Amino acid sequence: MCRLLGYCSRSPVSLARLMGDQELRDFTALSALHSDGWGMAWYDEREPDIRKSLGRADREPEYDELAHQPLGDLGLVHLRWATPGLAVADRNTHPFRYGAYVLAHNGAIHPQERLGEMLPPGWERQLAGTTDSERYFLHLMWRLAERDGDMIAAIADTAADIEQRYAPNSLNAILLSPEKLYAISWYDPAKVPAEQLRLRGYGDRPDEITAYFQLAYRATEETVVVASSGWPMPSWTPLPPGHVLVTDRATLRTSVLAIPPVAPPVAPLAVKRGCGSRVLAGRAGPGTSCRPIHPGTVTFRCDHARSPRSPRRGSCGGSKGPRPAAWPGWPGGSARSSSRSSPLAW
Repeated sequence: MCRLLGYCSRSPVSLARLMGDQELRDFTALSALHSDGWGMAWYDEREPDIRKSLGRADREPEYDELAHQPLGDLGLVHLRWATPGLAVADRNTHPFRYGAYVLAHNGAIHPQERLGEMLPPGWERQLAGTTDSERYFLHLMWRLAERDGDMIAAIADTAADIEQRYAPNSLNAILLSPEKLYAISWYDPAKVPAEQLRLRGYGDRPDEITAYFQLAYRATEETVVVASSGWPMPSWTPLPPGHVLVTDRATLRTSVLAIPPVAPPVAPLAVKRGCGSRVLAGRAGPGTSCRPIHPGTVTFRCDHARSPRSPRRGSCGGSKGPRPAAWPGWPGGSARSSSRSSPLAW
């Protein structure tokens, strides 16, 4: 679990000027709890620059020096509290970079022993570290390519797939591209690590524990800033869970968009057809009414309208259709049996 801060401004600006000295001190003080390293990223025109350290931010001269320099007009800060089981190491320190994109994450995805199943093999080989966060980022980049650059659709696909196959407590993230700032608010309030927070000194702050995963933003004519909770933010606007804040770098135009439900993709032909049979979504055929067997899957149960050539009532004489070809989204490129619900948009 970590703390996030992202910003976009009309011109290069230092964190100290962006926030004011007191707000910068208040945010940086969160490193007393989130003490497993820090990272900053900012853009020099279209290329991101990143600095990381395994030290505690409020005790690091480099952090303070960078915070008082006008590094860029688009950037982020991350304070890390490492998830137990994931090493404190430079390669695991946020933010992560893929091409011109940068991401920092707050949250945990379990079970850790199955994290290696999150990505297709070619994407798994691009990992630099061992974290759930970097895999989450690469999963999002993979989906972005599949969605032809539609970032909101890629975020929706990624969140739906990870939620279905794992037990994340939060997918909150600051994601930067050369053109935009994205702040992803996606978390389960019931999975706040309350006991760990109490052990780390939050025992007398129950409201802060409840609000731990909340994000809020402040937009003015000159700047947009979005950040995690835990420090005074009286004039900030909450970013609702299940939403993405998007700020255009060129204009500072800011929108708050709901993460859309993911519609089943068009898939290969049905593995089996018949009365109440399971098919892969997309080609059930005319006169067929289909519904998801489970929410967020592409396996459907279909009921066929009777026709003069239909089997008698009580008979499920539907024939087997062609087996689906290899489905490129699956690791290894093989299709799954229709008897098991497929993760969305694989």
